[in-house]
Amino acid sequence: MSESLRAYIAAHGLDETAVMNLLQEHGKCSDTAVWAQDVGNGGQCVQWLHGQDAMTIRLLERPRKEAA
Repeated sequence: MSESLRAYIAAHGLDETAVMNLLQEHGKCSDTAVWAQDVGNGGQCVQWLHGQDAMTIRLLERPRKEAA
């Protein structure tokens, strides 16, 4: 289980599905990993995510619910 990846996703308000898709697209984690807890190399994934540009990370943010 990867607590560091889960913590990074939560701390930055990211959408877990979007993060997992990005990591898989770039070969940073296994295609069989569905959730952050399934990733064995979470520290390496966090390091890679941290190195991405602000625009990429912004695309991973959870959609904000609009006030009614």
